[in-house]
Amino acid sequence: KNVFKGNILLFYAFDVGDDIDLEAIKQKWLIDVCAAPLSAYFKNYHIPLAFRMPEDPVKETGILTGSSCISSKIHHFGVMSFCYRIPFEDTFEDLKVKIIEIKKSFDEKSEIDAKETFKKVYPYIKKSRFYSLKNSYFALHVYPLKEKITAEEFKELYGSKIASLLRLEVYALSDYQMDEILASSIGYYGQDLIIVDSSASFVYDDEYYEPLEFFEFANIQKLELQYFDRDLDQKLNYFYAQKAYKVPLAAYIHLLGQQIELPISRLAKLRVDISVVTERLENSIKMAGEAYYSNLYAMLVEKLSIKEWQTSINRKLAIMHDLYSVYQDRLDTVHEEI
Repeated sequence: KNVFKGNILLFYAFDVGDDIDLEAIKQKWLIDVCAAPLSAYFKNYHIPLAFRMPEDPVKETGILTGSSCISSKIHHFGVMSFCYRIPFEDTFEDLKVKIIEIKKSFDEKSEIDAKETFKKVYPYIKKSRFYSLKNSYFALHVYPLKEKITAEEFKELYGSKIASLLRLEVYALSDYQMDEILASSIGYYGQDLIIVDSSASFVYDDEYYEPLEFFEFANIQKLELQYFDRDLDQKLNYFYAQKAYKVPLAAYIHLLGQQIELPISRLAKLRVDISVVTERLENSIKMAGEAYYSNLYAMLVEKLSIKEWQTSINRKLAIMHDLYSVYQDRLDTVHEEI
């Protein structure tokens, strides 16, 4: 049995509010702000605020030994993200059991870290709440074996174990499930390999830093789309429930009506806010001439069902647009009659 060395990378994202004043947090030194290198693959229009988590030597025992938070960021659109690295040296068989325990432990640790950070910065978060929604993803990074083998040979030898690890299953998956997981793979050189699945990815390479950025971003993107989809559902359900909603009489008077915020106006504002954030997320990646990482991101988009979430949001935004148009036409007609 081969003993593999590598890292377990755990990604967490928390939605904690609408907008965050990063500049105020930075100026008041509410957290230990640090400089983070700018990515070559992301547009830097809205750079998140990177910070260091305080060391916690008391908990550095057992399962947490050697672990570290390698990325902690606050994003202006109301999200906190964390990435933890846990080094390992083990066989795939033994790692199967351990990784489930590790994931459970860091699910709890991430919430503690996020809550501690939230307590420090919440005055500068618009509509702050801890937490509205949480998303997680993980990657299993393995250093290449000394004996040089191709990516296809590696998949042939260890594909079944990799598939079980990515699904957090102790037992081997069916051939159909295994083939489906291993089909979403990509490599740059002859011996490196990335396998992408819905809740985890496998990286067989000397380094993991560049793919890490895409895993982190895709996890955040899915979180925000899920949040907006749920928020739209709640707003539309509330609107539909107002079957006998009456427009206030003052709304029919042109000058007074402009000062009254109708439910449909709030829907229109929400539609604009969502469109702005989703557009920024979609256009954050620059991939000109980078076919390898473009393909990697496309696989993440497919496996995390990001297009499906976008379609759902766009459909609900279209409904909101129609509702707004109907009500606005009604008001315009009454204004003209008056």
